[in-house]
Amino acid sequence: MSPKKVDIKLTMHASGKILERNIIIEQIKEVILNHEKSEMDKFDSSLVHLIKKMDNKFLRVIGKWESRNTFIVISAFYDRRLKRRKNK
Repeated sequence: MSPKKVDIKLTMHASGKILERNIIIEQIKEVILNHEKSEMDKFDSSLVHLIKKMDNKFLRVIGKWESRNTFIVISAFYDRRLKRRKNK
């Protein structure tokens, strides 16, 4: 369960990717605080994937909890695979 307030830290990779993908930090915060689905990462057990439908797209935020109120974002992207799965 995520806290009501969260401090977000971005890795250099995440900073570049969200800028490139036109994702704003408020959207990432919304996903972290009010995600609809969470999945453990298949390759790194310390990472979690948080997913929320936003504007008819699924925003996936990948990261880990550094502390109870601090989330480190590794990457974020609109997951087209989920949209296709939902339409089938």
